[in-house]
Amino acid sequence: MAVLIALGGCATTAQQEVSRIQGIAAANAPVIDACWRRAVASPPHQALKGKMGDNSDALTLAMKTNAEKATPEEAAQMLSLQRDYLAPCRKIALESAGRVHPTIAAILAESYVKAEANAANLVAYKISWGEFVMENQAIVNQRRAGLLAAGESIQRSLSLSP
Repeated sequence: MAVLIALGGCATTAQQEVSRIQGIAAANAPVIDACWRRAVASPPHQALKGKMGDNSDALTLAMKTNAEKATPEEAAQMLSLQRDYLAPCRKIALESAGRVHPTIAAILAESYVKAEANAANLVAYKISWGEFVMENQAIVNQRRAGLLAAGESIQRSLSLSP
């Protein structure tokens, strides 16, 4: 044990931070991934899959150009998907991100607020399915770009610390 403590003392601040982040990711990634898999396998997602695909990378041209608005049944399914499946996953992801770095948590929180507003517009019949999936895709792309930039910034700051 004393050897581990001594070795820990030899690690740079940057190395310790990288180890801390990797530990959080290793512990939380399986839980978060399982939550998202449950959401995709859920009855409301399966019912809506033909309109919105499994994710924003799996959109067909027909989905992107669908001018139909949600039916009352689809709106209820979307609300159930949001409340019962996506919200719990987002909460877990945000808690994990908050332990990694506040910037990461802020990017996710902003993205989730936009995604929830997009879904609210769909269930309020303000936008079509095509508009919904295209906006959702834009939100996901923006989140990915923000997370990539934040990761690079964090990495640069760690490489500058002793």
